[in-house]
Amino acid sequence: MVDLILAILHHLLVFGLVAMLAIERALLRGDTVDAVRLARLDAGFGATAALVIAVGAGRVLLGGKGWAFYLGNPFFWTKMACFLLIGLLSIAPTLLFIRWRKAAAGGPFAPPADELKRARRWLGLEALLLVPLLASAAAMARWPF
Repeated sequence: MVDLILAILHHLLVFGLVAMLAIERALLRGDTVDAVRLARLDAGFGATAALVIAVGAGRVLLGGKGWAFYLGNPFFWTKMACFLLIGLLSIAPTLLFIRWRKAAAGGPFAPPADELKRARRWLGLEALLLVPLLASAAAMARWPF
């Protein structure tokens, strides 16, 4: 039963991350951004990512498959690498969003065009990495074939 609860929670949190990433990308459309809302959403993204890690660790340590299943599973490590890359890629836009929030002081804000383009690119790369991450998760669950 613990395994089922952790699996459900893990999936809900991951879907939450995907939704927050999509909303962040939508908030970057146009020339002005709500920097305060964007920074808050990005903080939620980071907190949710931390919860994904915590619940995922719970699944590895307390779940029905056991640590040995994950240790020797190449798709688990591919998934972890993708998640790590997404986390590393998220640092640059997070720093931009914090700076924009301070500059906006609560109102609509027009970030420099090059920074806006850079933030869009970083978030696009994060979204792109979701494809191999999710494919690895599906393959991981079926290992060995």
